[in-house]
Amino acid sequence: MPTLPGVLEANDRICAWAARRNYDVVQIDDRNASVTVNRIREHLTPNLGDEPDPSLLLDRDRIVVYFCGHGIAAWPDQYWILSPGPNQSRDRISANGFRDVLASYEPLQIAFISDACRSPGALSGTGDPVLDRLEGSSRNPQKDIFYSCREGTSSFAMPATASEPGYLIFSSVLMKALSAPDGANIDLPLAQLNRQAVTSQSLSDYLERNVPAAALGVDRQQAPQCDPGFRPFNHIYEEFTGSDALDDDPDGDAPTFSDGSGDISLFEFDLDEASDFGEIAFDQDGEQSEHPLFGDMVAYFRRQYRSNEEDRIARGQAERFELSRSEWRAPLVSLVGQQLSEASPNNPSIAIVGSSRPNILLQDRRQARLRNQLNTEVSGSRVDFFTVENMMHGSSETACLRYGDRSLSLIPFFADMHVVTSVRNFDDKQGLEFLSWIPVNGDFGDDGLLHSAEALKGLSQGYLRSADAKKIAGQIRYAKHLDPMMGIVAAYLYNTVGDIDNIRRMAYYYTTHDQPIPFDIAMLGGLELIRADRGFSAEVPAVPKALEQDRGEPNFTQVATHRAFGNVAGLAPVLRMGWPYLRESRHPFHKSCWRFIDHLAPSPVTTFTGRSAVKYITAAFRGD
Repeated sequence: MPTLPGVLEANDRICAWAARRNYDVVQIDDRNASVTVNRIREHLTPNLGDEPDPSLLLDRDRIVVYFCGHGIAAWPDQYWILSPGPNQSRDRISANGFRDVLASYEPLQIAFISDACRSPGALSGTGDPVLDRLEGSSRNPQKDIFYSCREGTSSFAMPATASEPGYLIFSSVLMKALSAPDGANIDLPLAQLNRQAVTSQSLSDYLERNVPAAALGVDRQQAPQCDPGFRPFNHIYEEFTGSDALDDDPDGDAPTFSDGSGDISLFEFDLDEASDFGEIAFDQDGEQSEHPLFGDMVAYFRRQYRSNEEDRIARGQAERFELSRSEWRAPLVSLVGQQLSEASPNNPSIAIVGSSRPNILLQDRRQARLRNQLNTEVSGSRVDFFTVENMMHGSSETACLRYGDRSLSLIPFFADMHVVTSVRNFDDKQGLEFLSWIPVNGDFGDDGLLHSAEALKGLSQGYLRSADAKKIAGQIRYAKHLDPMMGIVAAYLYNTVGDIDNIRRMAYYYTTHDQPIPFDIAMLGGLELIRADRGFSAEVPAVPKALEQDRGEPNFTQVATHRAFGNVAGLAPVLRMGWPYLRESRHPFHKSCWRFIDHLAPSPVTTFTGRSAVKYITAAFRGD
């Protein structure tokens, strides 16, 4: 891919700023050599003996990762393209996976700042999380996530002219915010205390206001997506005194290594060197006092933060839900579901729409009952179904669904629930467009904000945002059951901002309803997967009560939850976007799948394609 103008300069400037703010800076660029995942890993966790040494990343109060270069959307993730190019899945970085693995090294805060495109593209394979997960981690750090552009759009680099050097629009606005006070970048509550500081929230607001204006000034359209998560009072990026302004000249003394099309900078920061709000105290006359009103200030700042967050979350949610709706998905599931309830009233079944002669293999080498066809017209498509018998209440079982000899998907069955899915072509590969679970007894409950098949559309096509997670989570209750797909979609939305606590609360919620925890939820919640017969079980850690209580939101997303144990439904992620999290899995089946990770189709639901991949993964599924 072509080298972008202004990338090296932007990386130099952000690293110079970080050095002045007492970060320990690791700068990676392509001045001397290509950047690969292995090279980044070796610099961040160099081998000590036969094991990677994590000491560089441990005991950090804040880690900031800045990337500028080429990117591609893999919603709800973003893949950063390294030197080998976009088609090499083992050398492109999963931004979400990298962030969540870094969290296992237990910093107090993580910031991800990405100046790269999020335009769509057909992808096979997945991205890489770069590092090995540190075992035994349980901390959920605060997270700031700043993307230079919205999902499905581009981030622009402006070429050099006779009078101006090349530059990146987003990064130039970012550096302006961090270089000098101009009023618009200053945190207003702190300004009332005569402090000129750029905070997590004020930086987010500044970028969302000024990046579009800067882009329009050069005839481009670009709007960032910012999710600030740092909370007072350790939320400061820069604080100015007097006439402070940063020198724009890059600091050339930092160590560098690179990728030709994009740069990564990793900063680690010690908050002990930052400003301490605990030293501020005033008496009733406004004079400095020895008796701080710290608690009142905390409450004031939290109210300000909460008000800003509520305004941000309310923007555009109705439009996002409307874009996620579908004219055919919910009616198709309802029609096929009614037919399944009549054809198989006592046992869970799976209906496959639009495939030619599919077959199903169960974990203990059993074939499902003989394939049947539903007597229904679905736009002229064939509808096959299989029934699974003798499933105990509260149990689950994984099925290997093959259609032809070129495509394979892994489908969790839940006792008392049917599955409806649809096959379609993605480029030249067949894959599953959606999965939807419905009660065997035909009680489909009331219509909610979105049907689960529509929620998956909204997630996979980039319409839904992290701000929608709680609304989706509120739709989990489906008649007397908890909808697996609604929980999975909500978990990925929570994951976009690293909200592990709410993912774990959902896992706990499934255990209280005597339902297995969907594999994707257990994986994204960082639960330890314990091998069991035909699958996994997991321990769900206790989660404290949410700091902020939102009226009207699902109660289970806010309450404290106890430690719990539950079975896990599925052997692998239901959705393709979860595979970066299994790169280092030691489970034999996951290793077998990862061997063919480049055969992972671009369909939303996990589908491996190609005769060799289907044959090998089927054998691993059987335990051959």
